[in-house]
Amino acid sequence: MRQPESVAGLFQGAAIQGLLIQVEKHHRVLDVAKRALPGFLADHCVDCVVKPDRLILYVDSPAWASQIRFYALHLLSKVQQSTGYRFNDLLIRNALPAAARPLDKPVLALPSGFAAEVLKNSALSTSSGELKEALLRLSATVQALRNADPGKENQ
Repeated sequence: MRQPESVAGLFQGAAIQGLLIQVEKHHRVLDVAKRALPGFLADHCVDCVVKPDRLILYVDSPAWASQIRFYALHLLSKVQQSTGYRFNDLLIRNALPAAARPLDKPVLALPSGFAAEVLKNSALSTSSGELKEALLRLSATVQALRNADPGKENQ
């Protein structure tokens, strides 16, 4: 029966060393690419892949990808100056497909306090009993939701 290789032995093999060199090259290029971008954009660059004539930059959302595209020529120029790699093209991709991204907590957009007041005033100036009652209930509901919401951003 064949004995398994030790983990330490695996990390000394030529194939693994080649992979480690590639990973280090990608980290170097990613670092240069991040330094070529403004800080608020660099924070969203998560990885890169170095191809013979193309740099693929992975970002954490499509919104930041569209912003980084404006810096494509500058970024490629800086990477070439710092690393010597000459890329013909820059592709910017999302690191996670939309289906795999964690969902944000839904935000409840509440009508403003002004809207609640308009509803109440409309109800008071309406002669129809059924419509008046419905507008008063809606006004009271909006006001109650606003009072329960600690943010109350739309005052």
